[in-house]
Amino acid sequence: MLPWWFWVLLWTVLILATLLLAVLAGFRLFRRAMSVLDGASDAADHISGEFAQPGTVVAYEPVVRRYPHGTDATHGEREEISELRHLGKAERIEARRVKRVARRSNRGQAQNMRDLNLF
Repeated sequence: MLPWWFWVLLWTVLILATLLLAVLAGFRLFRRAMSVLDGASDAADHISGEFAQPGTVVAYEPVVRRYPHGTDATHGEREEISELRHLGKAERIEARRVKRVARRSNRGQAQNMRDLNLF
């Protein structure tokens, strides 16, 4: 039978070895994660450099109005809100139709007769 101090020493060494192994594994994992992030950063810089065109002005489409929203829709007159909602819906439908006609025209595709408002 071994003395009690041997068991205390043995378990202390085992616990310290386990903690040291966990710290080393964590440090190695941290270094690898940082190298992966550095590589991703380099790749993002490379990609953004390829797409960057200095002096180019981007023209965005105007924001489409939404009828009605917020407190205007909550506290307005029911008939007026309904009319504005239907007006906004008709504007969005017309905008989609115009885009669809232009897109099909640019691609050389046949147009839908309903889109051309011929009938």
